[in-house]
Amino acid sequence: MEKQKTIITVLGAGNMGTALTQVLTDNKNNEVRIWNWEGDRKPLKEIEKYRENKLYLKGIKLSKRIKVFYSLEEALKNSEIIFLVVPSSAIKETVKKVNKFLNKKTIIVDCSKGIDKNNLKIITDVIKDNLDKNFKNNVYSISGPAVALQMVKKNLTMMNLSGRNTKDRKKIKKTLENDYLKIIEIEDLIGLEIAGSFKNAYTIAIGLCDGFDFSLNSKAIVFTFAIKEISEVIKKMGGKKETIFELAGIGDLLATAFAKESRNRRFGENLAKELNKEKALKKVGQTVEGIEAVNCLKIISKKYKIKLPLNDMVYKCLNNDKQTKKIFFDFFKNNKF
Repeated sequence: MEKQKTIITVLGAGNMGTALTQVLTDNKNNEVRIWNWEGDRKPLKEIEKYRENKLYLKGIKLSKRIKVFYSLEEALKNSEIIFLVVPSSAIKETVKKVNKFLNKKTIIVDCSKGIDKNNLKIITDVIKDNLDKNFKNNVYSISGPAVALQMVKKNLTMMNLSGRNTKDRKKIKKTLENDYLKIIEIEDLIGLEIAGSFKNAYTIAIGLCDGFDFSLNSKAIVFTFAIKEISEVIKKMGGKKETIFELAGIGDLLATAFAKESRNRRFGENLAKELNKEKALKKVGQTVEGIEAVNCLKIISKKYKIKLPLNDMVYKCLNNDKQTKKIFFDFFKNNKF
């Protein structure tokens, strides 16, 4: 008798959403679906026609087992696990649409990360706020050093998973794990989310180093202070400071900051070369969530009365055309570390 497949829906057909969908097909007990928002159907059409997402994951042949859906209702029908891989700015709208198509046992996994700049809530809390009360305990999060292109090429990858119910965590873990992807459970959901949210802000700083052609010495300084600042934010916002040393912390920061493919790193590199935020964004051609993260950290530093000099430096670089290099050097000269 054939084992019943676990129905899984990935919401978001960007690079990570597409990569995650492909990875999930490596578990033969999964039925894997993908959906993207109504305003951008091109990735779905390309996956359906060419078995390739030419815009976000060019050159990667995708499994024929991936089922493409244009209707959200159809994509979620009988779905047991939903992976949210849409930009954090679109989470509220997406979750509100998802609400009416869920059953009480549906598990929701946040892969987006981010902070709501209006109330400084982590994304899992934003998701819960926009779900019906029956689903609020069904929200989980995964995070770690998982560059989409590298993961989809079956490079060895590990990520952290956190959430309330042990049984649900085991189910999520079972659907994800294979020969090259392993999942490690941790209890600190707040720390996991915050580390994943703010690594992008500090990745921009590493990108600036690349744009200025600075050595590894310089990047090591930036990386060290990034770890320090993120750990302080985790502690102040109610997480465990030591979570910075997990895969979701230092692991994710390291992979994102030094990966050639990283959008936030490339943005920082272009910012140093173009000395203009808009031009740098245009060169990347995709969402750069680190910009919003920098702005949120600025607000957090005031609210919680913590000093975040490295983030302040990136903030100034984002908002001062043609002074980027001076701002960067002033950071080292003027701060008493």
